[in-house]
Amino acid sequence: MSEPTTETSTRDRSYRLISFRVAWAWSVINRSQGNCSLCSPQAFLLHFTHSLETLKLSLLSHGLSSFSLRLEMAGSNSFMTSLLALLDHDKFMKDVESKPCCRTEQVNVKCYLNLVEKILSQAMATVDNVAKNTQPKGDQCQSRSSTSLSLETSVPLSSTINELCYQITCKARTNDVHQTMASLFNMLSSFSWDAKAVLTLLALSVYYAEHWRLAQIEESDDLLSITAMLRGSHAIGKSSNTQRIKAFVMLNNLLKVTLEFTKCAVEFMNCSKDFGEFSASIDISAHFYYIIVIVLGCSVQFSGLISMSNEFLGQDLWTFSDRVTTKYESFKKEVANLREKHSEQISYEKIKKLSKHCTDIVELMAALFCTKNDFSTVYQCCKRKAVKVEKFKDKNVMLLISDLNLLDEDRETLTSIYSECTFQCSNYKIMWVPIVEEHHEVMQKKFLDKRSEMRWYTSNSMVSKPAAKFIRKKWQFRQQTKVVVLNQQGKVVNMDAMAMIRLWGQESFPFTESKGQELWNRQGINWFKLVVNNIVFPDVEQSFEREELIFLYGSAEDTQTVQKIEKYLSEINGYFGPYKALNISTKREKFLTRLESCLSLKMQASSDVYDSRAQELLELYTSYKQCGGFAVIARGSSVVINTLLVDFETVLSQHQKWVTQAQAFEASFKRYYEEVAKKPSCHRFYIPNVVGNIPECIKCAKCSRYMKTAVTFECCHVDQPMRPTCPTPSFGAHGFRESAVAVAESARYRSAVTEPVSATYWSAVAAAESATYCGASSAPS
Repeated sequence: MSEPTTETSTRDRSYRLISFRVAWAWSVINRSQGNCSLCSPQAFLLHFTHSLETLKLSLLSHGLSSFSLRLEMAGSNSFMTSLLALLDHDKFMKDVESKPCCRTEQVNVKCYLNLVEKILSQAMATVDNVAKNTQPKGDQCQSRSSTSLSLETSVPLSSTINELCYQITCKARTNDVHQTMASLFNMLSSFSWDAKAVLTLLALSVYYAEHWRLAQIEESDDLLSITAMLRGSHAIGKSSNTQRIKAFVMLNNLLKVTLEFTKCAVEFMNCSKDFGEFSASIDISAHFYYIIVIVLGCSVQFSGLISMSNEFLGQDLWTFSDRVTTKYESFKKEVANLREKHSEQISYEKIKKLSKHCTDIVELMAALFCTKNDFSTVYQCCKRKAVKVEKFKDKNVMLLISDLNLLDEDRETLTSIYSECTFQCSNYKIMWVPIVEEHHEVMQKKFLDKRSEMRWYTSNSMVSKPAAKFIRKKWQFRQQTKVVVLNQQGKVVNMDAMAMIRLWGQESFPFTESKGQELWNRQGINWFKLVVNNIVFPDVEQSFEREELIFLYGSAEDTQTVQKIEKYLSEINGYFGPYKALNISTKREKFLTRLESCLSLKMQASSDVYDSRAQELLELYTSYKQCGGFAVIARGSSVVINTLLVDFETVLSQHQKWVTQAQAFEASFKRYYEEVAKKPSCHRFYIPNVVGNIPECIKCAKCSRYMKTAVTFECCHVDQPMRPTCPTPSFGAHGFRESAVAVAESARYRSAVTEPVSATYWSAVAAAESATYCGASSAPS
């Protein structure tokens, strides 16, 4: 055997000295318990402290400094940095989740969580007292503990809790983060996720409470004072270090957040079945994983703070606390949103069920527009007060459904109808239904401002989300103003009376679908006079009466062509006498609203898209929406030419070749136009989806084959022609207007439409700044 070195001998002598002093300390304790006062407690502390310092110096002087520092600096910067990374380490979390569990131990999670709350509440109160320097007396602490934390004679899983305490304290000081976490999850593998988190937190609670309890013992209790010093608690109860005290308070607050996080997660797990499919939107195991990481972080931080060293005073504690708070607040928000969605779904299903079996309009109105706080009332605008919803008893109700951007023209039209004696004497009521995506102060103010301009009824506040969902799904509201007419039993008699109200006003009474069909099909109806009237272009009706030449044209983006047209018209105005040139650029919204209303009413009256009026309307609408612009020449109210803007400009640019005094201008134009204009090889038209009566299948008038159908979503507040991109399978965001485009199966799209992928499948056309979806069902053969 080799001779011992000088270094070994020195270390051995240090150890023997320490052993002697510990043995002496033990004898002091035994004598003090036997009421023998051979040595005072102060002497014991002096000798024992000297022993600890000797041990420390010995370790440092013999190359063991790393071990010593690891003991003193549990929760060091590198460890906490790795721990912070674990909060976002999805791969590590998924690896933990993927490990199979051979069995699951049954744990009363609720019971253990209550125990955690009891232990931590008293320990946290102690910390608060230390921070405020209002420390309670020892006998008060003793009394409170014995009453509020009384347990049964034995606690199940106590060995598991002790082992967990060892894992998150002692073992965490010698392992890296991943080793510690792997060891923890391996030990907890037989428990459910909620039990994993609660038991780990319970272990920390025991460790945390023990140290703070020992720190509060009076100095007269020699034994516990010595124990407190040995366990590190001596550094916390009587610390005068301001930075250390602030760190203790911060950690205490962090533990409060961790407890609330755990309670929230356990509560969600217990009631997740009630949320049905909504609960799948929250990965609850991930949040329990976060809680375990947080508990480990708190333990490491506490171990560092109770160290006698001042080298580690809450490093990364503030950063860690912020991250934990963010995680908790995010989870709380997720749960709150889920609860709200679940509640909204229940309310929606109730409204949906009621609408099917409703026999009284009052029941449906109350379900849609009265909240618990409204006490079954609605708001009567003309009297500026809330009234009972029973006001609608035995009434037909016109629901004016819109967003907060209701057009003044629509409001004024309905106001004029509302003021008519015929309407006032009828059993009809008007109710404004404001639908918005977000409910906040700005929207609320806008709602109140808009409400103040009305004379009829509305809801006390913006329509609830369940009611809005029902209106969107059942009554097909797509951000475009519509009027749904309900009879006295709450049944729909007209899904959208807004089109006929815009076109005929009071003449539309009683606003049923049959009345709309009657108005549209009556003799001598003229679509041009319906679309272009004094509301859109003042004094145009006088031009109708005088049978003046009228040029109507417009484009959302091709301003150069429009300017050329106006230049050519000024050059040849001597050939056609008095005329009226109407550019829709400044009247676009009014013009398109009336045009779409005509198309809507036409589709309600008949789904035949090949009658002459339907064809002219669709040709005009398609030219504007997909082909860069349109142009119409009319003599009075009689349309002569309805064509593309570019074709109109082309013919006008060659006016020297065809303009003559011998023939009427419109006749000369038409003759030359038919000679030079290129006829498209495909037959197509664009139908706005403002009604639910769009035909599923249409045969081409030229080749008799079925036409292909595409569906686009066009942004409702940016009025621009379709500019397609490659079709995509994505769905449009809510608030986009749906439109249908029919294209001949055998033909190619023109420049505004992409070439179809296949002639046997439904295709999709994507519009600029819009979303598109692709259908998968085949067209009929």
